Amino acid sequence: MNTMDNAKAIEAMEKMTIQKYLQNMVDTKMHKVTLFPVFPHTAAPNLSTPRYFVMAEDLTKFVELNSGAFNN
Repeated sequence: MNTMDNAKAIEAMEKMTIQKYLQNMVDTKMHKVTLFPVFPHTAAPNLSTPRYFVMAEDLTKFVELNSGAFNN
């Protein structure tokens, strides 16, 4: 049996974790939300500076990893 040194083992685990994380991002349904800041005196939206957010509909798919439960 070939043994890996500690650095190579950690690198392999990081690659697998990142791959699983990216796969979960692809599988999760998301939608974009656009918010606009308001002017302080008129409370009218400032349409020149939109803020974009991406919201995940099902967070369990987004945060789960092979390493176990995430609510611990």
